[in-house]
Amino acid sequence: MVIKKSGLAICAAASVLALSACGNGDQRLCTEANWYQTGVHHAQQGFDNRLARLESICAAIGVKPNAAEYTRGYLAGPTLPRLNL
Repeated sequence: MVIKKSGLAICAAASVLALSACGNGDQRLCTEANWYQTGVHHAQQGFDNRLARLESICAAIGVKPNAAEYTRGYLAGPTLPRLNL
């Protein structure tokens, strides 16, 4: 019985932490993103493709990034004039 209660407490604490990680910044990132420009920017900054990370962040609030647009921007980024974001 003690094990079940402590397990429940751990699950509850993990849920609170997961939800608190989805702050307003993440929500705005996911709901207001121009996925093409985000991909271009990441490529121009020399970042590895961050689509999987974005999908994970946005899934927590029920938003799915536009993978095709992000990838299109990421691939085009190095050939385009630098974005000033």
